[in-house]
Amino acid sequence: MPNAPTAVLLGDLNMLRCFAGTDVPVIVVSTDPSDITLRSRHAHRAEVIAPFTNPERALADLESIAAPLEDRPILFYSNDEQLLFVSRHRERLTRSYRVRMPSAELIEALVDKRRFGRFAQTRGLPVPRQVSSREVDGPDAALARLRLPVVIKPDVHIGWFAHAELHGAAGPRKAIVSTTADELRAHWAEISAFEPNFIAQEFIPGAEDQVFSFHAYVDTAETVRGWFVGRKVRTFPREAGISTYLELADEPRVAALGFEVLRRSGVIGPVKLDFKHDPHTGALYLLDVNARFNLWHRLGAAAGVNLPLLAYDDLAHTTHMAPVKKYATDIRWLSFGDDLRSFLRSYRPTGALDVRSWLRSLRGRKIYDVFAWDDPMPLVASLKHYATSLVRRVAGGRLAPQQLTGAP
Repeated sequence: MPNAPTAVLLGDLNMLRCFAGTDVPVIVVSTDPSDITLRSRHAHRAEVIAPFTNPERALADLESIAAPLEDRPILFYSNDEQLLFVSRHRERLTRSYRVRMPSAELIEALVDKRRFGRFAQTRGLPVPRQVSSREVDGPDAALARLRLPVVIKPDVHIGWFAHAELHGAAGPRKAIVSTTADELRAHWAEISAFEPNFIAQEFIPGAEDQVFSFHAYVDTAETVRGWFVGRKVRTFPREAGISTYLELADEPRVAALGFEVLRRSGVIGPVKLDFKHDPHTGALYLLDVNARFNLWHRLGAAAGVNLPLLAYDDLAHTTHMAPVKKYATDIRWLSFGDDLRSFLRSYRPTGALDVRSWLRSLRGRKIYDVFAWDDPMPLVASLKHYATSLVRRVAGGRLAPQQLTGAP
């Protein structure tokens, strides 16, 4: 009997744990030698490759990993930088690896928010109105076409958090909301100083708990092999932050719209659709389409829908699990450190949560971003990194921005 094809994962501890307890051999690959995923016991091998900013070396490193394997391995990717790297070099990479992804043109349109806005309009997708900083002459020209409040987002998120200006007292901001014309002018000038290419988009009212995501894996026959709906419980910071507490939800309207977006967009492979519910009108708006794996899949796997394993079965022609349509909604995913910081810096100061309410919300079944009883070394490595950073901070040393452990 032939050996099972190897899964090669470009980082991401949560995705790695989707393969725990299976017979799938896994090689974890990272461009960062300090990546805590490399310390996990669930990886059969751990390899460090050149950064993607040096594509020729990174490609050669990936080819050398695949070369001695008996069968072409299956390549998994979990962020926009990895997605674009694999897509832009797919002709060469697919000689050594198996992947399932949309066309290169479609991926470029999905990752770039300016291009995505145009794509969504041509496909009749329900997106908020937006303008690009390249298309208008400043914030007042934008306001002539948009209604307040307005949210500013970068065209491409790669490198966004490297800017210290985005790490405010409350936490890292994925986007910046302006409620008045003066605020928009100030934020426009602030962002333009370090990132000239961004979009201004009408902000859909409602807190982060009105943001839902539809996750699926779609094969080449455009058959959805598995899916689930997620909801953000909390983020860091409270507004436009990274996810810290997540749950799955039974939301038929979100699921129905998710299937409709898949049909209109033609996306195959792994996909995450972000929607926001307008509590005033009841409408659902599409905010984002991500054609890649992500840490939500760990929660999905714990709830009964293991999308990375379904993807593996599709590409390896194996049957580890049948297509699944039902999932549990009584288990949550928690990034404890970021959730605690968000409570202390954002939710508690604004009166959104008190100590008792926060503690009560942590009851029930959970899985964690880093901690796992059967896989302790990533937590040990994470605590070591934190202790080193704390010592440097106390000593007055200047630190690079901390690695964030929350969900995008």
